[in-house]
Amino acid sequence: MSDPKLHHYVPQFHLRRFADEQGRLWVWDKQSDRIFRTLPGGIAAEKQFYRLTQYEADGHDPLTMERQLSEMEGEVSLITGQWLEWLSQMEPPEKVLIPRINRWIVARYLAVQLLRTLDTREFLSAIAEIERGVPVDAGEARELHTELIWDMDVVERFAKRFRGSIWIFARNDSATPFVTSDNPVSFRSSDNRQWMRSIVLPPSAYLVFAISPRVMLYCYPRVGAARKLGKFADCLSPVTLDDEMVESENSGQVFMASRFLFSNRPDFGAERAFASTIGTGV
Repeated sequence: MSDPKLHHYVPQFHLRRFADEQGRLWVWDKQSDRIFRTLPGGIAAEKQFYRLTQYEADGHDPLTMERQLSEMEGEVSLITGQWLEWLSQMEPPEKVLIPRINRWIVARYLAVQLLRTLDTREFLSAIAEIERGVPVDAGEARELHTELIWDMDVVERFAKRFRGSIWIFARNDSATPFVTSDNPVSFRSSDNRQWMRSIVLPPSAYLVFAISPRVMLYCYPRVGAARKLGKFADCLSPVTLDDEMVESENSGQVFMASRFLFSNRPDFGAERAFASTIGTGV
């Protein structure tokens, strides 16, 4: 078996869920404002992105992290795939049965997904450059990033927060699908007014993650007014999502994306319109 060379910072199983009937993704490049179609295997990825070059000289397997990520993705694909099957047949506010181990696996996955993206690597590189006064080269950026992903204290801190949150699922029966991006874990302020693009989060910010074009997972910290949502923990939300509400959630992916948004259809009109307002105070 050949070693994997193209390492995905957004898992292929996740991207495949947002593909069209032909198995292809519609992609909006928000930097160039270009829309194109591609296979999930060739995007949100870079060559040897997780190669552990800092340990290679000592004889350690440089692809250990990539293999660990692949194993975790396999577990989460099975767990969330079962959720999607159940949720397609449930009525609100029925509850999804989530064993403790599955909650831990998915919480850890969300924590790692937050940390593993190109966006986080660029953030770390920018911080290092500010501290040192000199640019960080690609090799050092990779080492800084992989060390962060392998920092179990950091991963567990996020995973513990997500694991202890109130999980609520929302099913999208509107004509507008949820989209995802190259930085798919998003956060919103408790008053719903602000998206947050940072790994430093206020205690009240809640997680928003599209599992598929039809299902969203929300993780609300058990603080403030969000405590009242405890009665809906692990349930399918009784709220009926309309097109405007879905577009509002999709705006989070526009805000979070480093570059690419992914959908099962070529219409990114609402996303493009929202992108033009970022930074304008609108």
